[in-house]
Amino acid sequence: MTDDSRRRALLRQGFLFLFLALILGLAITVLPHPSRWLAAHLTAFLTGLVLVVIALAWSELRLTNGQRTLAYATGLIAAYGGLVGNVFGAITDLPGPASNPGVAPPMPQAVVFFTILAIIVPSLFVSFGLVLYGMRGAATDR
Repeated sequence: MTDDSRRRALLRQGFLFLFLALILGLAITVLPHPSRWLAAHLTAFLTGLVLVVIALAWSELRLTNGQRTLAYATGLIAAYGGLVGNVFGAITDLPGPASNPGVAPPMPQAVVFFTILAIIVPSLFVSFGLVLYGMRGAATDR
């Protein structure tokens, strides 16, 4: 299944995330809350790299077409949800458990952020679970 258009789309999305990470790097210097923008910048870089690596392994996955579609869709939902969550956290200076231990986030922003998280976390588990499941067994003969 090397001619799967989703492989190329994942590569494109991965490099788009790498480009967005560069733009978020500029935000560190010009916008308020630079530590939050730094977190968004680094997360976008890592997300881009993960998308590229999954795209490179795409043809090796032993998945049905439906499983591939689900892995692709949930992977992009998690990637863009994470980007939105990080940008939202940077704009609102939302305190986090690692950045501000013991500080409770303000309620309106917390509801929005936890809603985004409720979408990201299951999507990540489904996507990564399917990719890991697709890597089972011995390598295929070519």
